[in-house]
Formats: sequence, structure tokens, C-alpha cells
Amino acid sequence: MKFSVEKNVINNALNIVSKAAAARGIQPVLSNVLIETVENNQIKLCATDLDISIEMKIAAEISEKGSITLPAKKLNEIISKLSNEKVNFNIKGEDNVVEIKCGSSKFDIKGIAASEFPVVEYPETEDYIDIVIEPLLKAVKQTIFATATYDMNNVLSGVFCKINENTLEMAALDGNRLARVKEEIENIENKSFSVIIPSRTLKEFMNILSGVEDEKVSITVRNGQILFKLKDRFITSRLIEGQFPNYEQLIPLSNNKKATIDKNKLMSTLDRVSTMVNERTNIVKFSFNKDNLKVTADTPDLGDSCDELLVDYKNESFDIAFNYRYIQDFLKITETENVVVEMDGSLSGVLYKSEGEKEAVCLIMPVQLN
Repeated sequence: MKFSVEKNVINNALNIVSKAAAARGIQPVLSNVLIETVENNQIKLCATDLDISIEMKIAAEISEKGSITLPAKKLNEIISKLSNEKVNFNIKGEDNVVEIKCGSSKFDIKGIAASEFPVVEYPETEDYIDIVIEPLLKAVKQTIFATATYDMNNVLSGVFCKINENTLEMAALDGNRLARVKEEIENIENKSFSVIIPSRTLKEFMNILSGVEDEKVSITVRNGQILFKLKDRFITSRLIEGQFPNYEQLIPLSNNKKATIDKNKLMSTLDRVSTMVNERTNIVKFSFNKDNLKVTADTPDLGDSCDELLVDYKNESFDIAFNYRYIQDFLKITETENVVVEMDGSLSGVLYKSEGEKEAVCLIMPVQLN
């Protein structure tokens, strides 16, 4: 195998594909990236840890066809440090050593035969749903932050995704908070599915969108797998099996206290006040009074902090406490200037919403005040 490729092109591809390589595993080849020449002067890069697979094709000048697998981490490191010139790859002999040359730099890197790389199985179907990327990406961002991180095989570590008629619905919860969003989509052929997608898969899906010009992504679900397909790259992943909780019944319909707050001011206030939180509990106290919000935190061994900001609030005085990190996570994905906070009792679930967005909600459970 012998080919040359622009440094920035292969560098970008490796940054995307190598995320699927195993950091460590029983099979050393799973820590490698498969590099294979294909038709139309392209090379294919593929990595998998058997749970998730990412494949991408890039343009190259091919002198000799062939294939090899190379250590993902080391190859990434080498390519990232090369000058912005063409990079030449050449397999030397039959011992799976690849020579990499760029300008005055030369590396010999030991690989593993492509024959040892596992065959990546893709869902065998042409039954795809084509979805505009923008609303899908928005829905992912508005839910993925609320997934659980304590057990990656638990249904709560994934995002529930349902497509029915012209509606895309996604939801995630971890026991302390819930994020749910609905987006209108085009679904001309009226296809439908409901699945639980691992949060890691959705993070890598957002990653593979780097630099793409595609307006739509093709999605198919089959035999416990999901495939996201773009023109020159795709990602396939196992789905999480199990029953996702009935989250709709957790969303309150009649919270009678409402505050509208400037998002950036609330973020700044939380950032300042949180310097004095108890790092074990991360609790801050919100004290609402007419058109005023006082935010406080205290740690007995260190001291306390306090800050105030103007808000639109017309109800009676009200105290409630939260893990401030949950509020920060919501504010980071909010694109509107203001957020709306809807409350009831001091221990009832509180709805955080982006102003003007009715179908995107974040429910955060408060903590008990001493």
C-alpha cells in the first residue's frame, strides 16, 4: 500500500474516527485504525471497539492498493505534529511496518495486518429515515447533558429517541433531573421507531458532523443497532436494551410560581456564589422576592457567599435549593437571552425552560433545606 494525502485532511479524519478505537482491550487490533485504499482515489479509515464503529472516506493519491491497521493514539500524535504538507504512507516489506514521510520528517510505525481487524457489521436494510441535521442536533444538545454516568449499560445512560409522524422526541434523565424536547421534522414516508441511544454514540455523532456540508442525515435501526449515515462518513452503534421510564408523568403541569431570569446574569451569579459551596453537595439556595432573586451558599468550615439579581417574579416570597451544577448544565445549552423557571413547593420538581420554547423542558429536583 502506498498513497499520499494532505496533512489537514487525514488529521481531521483521524480526530473523528479514532474516538471509536478501544483505549485498551483484549484484542490489540481494537486500539488500531484500519486504513484501506478504495475506489475513486479514496482511502477508508475505520475504528471500532465492538460497541461503536466510525468510518470515514477521504481523498488521497494512491500509488499501490492495500490495507493495514495502525495504533490510533500514536498515529494521531504523529500526524498532528507534522508540517502542513502532503503526508506519504508506504508499507515496507511484509512485517506490517509503515513508513510515514512529510517534508523532512520520517517515522516507521508498526501495525497489525488488516485481516485481524474485526468485520464491522452494519444494519442490513435500505429502510432509512432522512432527517434535517439542524433540529436533530439541537434535540441532542438539549437532552444529552441529563444522562446518567454511573452505569453505561443502564437505560438512564442513554437518550430515549422516538420518531412518530412529523415529530422527533428525545428525553434523558438521571434520577435528579430530566430533559425532554420535541422537534418538528419532515417524515414524508411516515416511518417511525423508538430506541435508547447510548450517550457516547450521540457525542460521537456530534463529533463526526465537524466540517460536513450535508443538510440531512440518514438513520436506520435494525437488529439492536443504529446507523447514522452521511455522504463520506457514518457511525454505527449498539442500542441499549430495556424499558425507558415513563418520563411524561414526571413533568408537572401546574407549577404556579414563575420567574423570568436573564441567562447570562444567572450564569455569572452562580459562578461567583458557587466558590463557597460545599464541594460534596454543591448546594445553592434561591430566595425569590418580588422582582429579586438572592442566591446564597455556605460551607461551615470556610464561610459563605451571597449575590442578588433583578428578575421578573410577582409571586410570594419563596426559598428553594438546588445542586447548582444541574442549573449550569441547562444554562450552557440554552440559546435564548432569558430562561423561565416554574416552581410549586420547595421539594417539588422545578421546570427550567428557554423563553419561548414550549416543547423543550428541563426538570430539576430541588434539595431539602436544613
